[in-house]
Amino acid sequence: MSSRRTFGTAAAIAALVLSACNSGAPVTSAPATQAAAPPSTGAASQSASQPATTPPSGKVTVLLVGFPDDDTVDATTGHKIPGIGHLKDAFTAANPTIDLQLINIPWGSGATAYTAKTESMVQNNEACVYLMPGAFDFGRAGKLEDLQPYVDADPTIKDAFAGKSLEAYAGWGPDKPNNLWGIPHSGGNRVVHWDQKLFEQWGVEPLSVHPTLDEIKTKAIKMTGKNPVTGQQNYGYWYQGKYINWQFQVIAHAMNANWGKVNDDGSWTIHWDTPEYLSALQWLVDMSKYAPPGALAADAMPPGFLTDQNVVAIIPEGEQGYYLPAFLGDPNLAKRFRTSYDIEGADGLGGLFSANPVSMVKSCDNKPAAWAAMKWLATSKESQRYNFEQGNLPVVKGGDAIVPEIAAWPDADPILNQNSFAEPRYPWATSDPRWSLQSAIEAALAGTLTPKQALEQAQKETDDWIAKQK
Repeated sequence: MSSRRTFGTAAAIAALVLSACNSGAPVTSAPATQAAAPPSTGAASQSASQPATTPPSGKVTVLLVGFPDDDTVDATTGHKIPGIGHLKDAFTAANPTIDLQLINIPWGSGATAYTAKTESMVQNNEACVYLMPGAFDFGRAGKLEDLQPYVDADPTIKDAFAGKSLEAYAGWGPDKPNNLWGIPHSGGNRVVHWDQKLFEQWGVEPLSVHPTLDEIKTKAIKMTGKNPVTGQQNYGYWYQGKYINWQFQVIAHAMNANWGKVNDDGSWTIHWDTPEYLSALQWLVDMSKYAPPGALAADAMPPGFLTDQNVVAIIPEGEQGYYLPAFLGDPNLAKRFRTSYDIEGADGLGGLFSANPVSMVKSCDNKPAAWAAMKWLATSKESQRYNFEQGNLPVVKGGDAIVPEIAAWPDADPILNQNSFAEPRYPWATSDPRWSLQSAIEAALAGTLTPKQALEQAQKETDDWIAKQK
């Protein structure tokens, strides 16, 4: 569930995607001779295996989304944004035996969204590798290759990613319950921002690097009211009403809520109406009193964010597209608008995982070369640096070496490593249960339903929808 905002491109990631790493040695491009093939058993393995000393070769077609065709300049930062031809040149230099063919399409929206083009290309076997935000959906439909055998046979890929990032796109498929449908490629994050200047004016201790719900609530209450220095009305908390489901899931996870599970037959068991979710919704409704008017209708950061007009002290759910271009344009902003990790639960995880994967389709006719291309796109310094120049964050260990600009900021650690602590992906993120819960939360925040009534409504709608899927 990647960021909805990127710089260097004008469009946002479509609703289908409502989809960093610990520091370490930088990941380098693996020589083509090291590209691993899965074990030689099973249908997927038979087409992919070849002698370990033979470099993968031949043509492989890759679909990418949202990259510029030609060199351009970012309007916010003034930095050059390299066209996609630079990515192909770097790949060819590292993998001379593979003929990489890149197809690049815009994200689009509505009827012209990238999803329609992706579905058409998969149906017509037009590419082997895809930037695949909707990997769960294509995997459930039996269209994708299970990458777990490739990963199991390749220690370099296992060591490339921090935390449980590599497992983020593990999901059910028609052949077996547990599959790996993609590996991380282009990263974002969801973090908590806080305005250090407002904290100082109110005499409140800085927010912790790993804040808790109690800490956020206590400090938000203290900073709601007339600013003792400026006399301006301040607010302690912010929420994005139009995307409140994700913020709510973070809160609920910290209160030990569990949405349910994917069953062995692929069906879902979902529990919205539980004591833990009720406590979370009551907490959120209470906290809405410390947010400025208009938050319920908001789909972004509060007015004045990253400027002297900001009046909100604690601003959760910051995505890299909201703040990264501004921080790069003026690094001093990172000194005032500080960044902390998202709120974590008892398992040490918290926040929506925000990285789009690359996936391989089952119909691919050159799987060794496809896997080599995927590995390079996901883990090489050259590819990850290219992604950063498009507005993304590194998805591999050693991100601080790849983007030294960010490494110099006071809060580089949470910015680069939040995905290492993120929750597993939600398989229902693009399905009706998500929208049922979203509507219920909005109703509770608006006061038209009590939190209990809202969750009961979401549960009934979800149960009815699941029953129709059987």
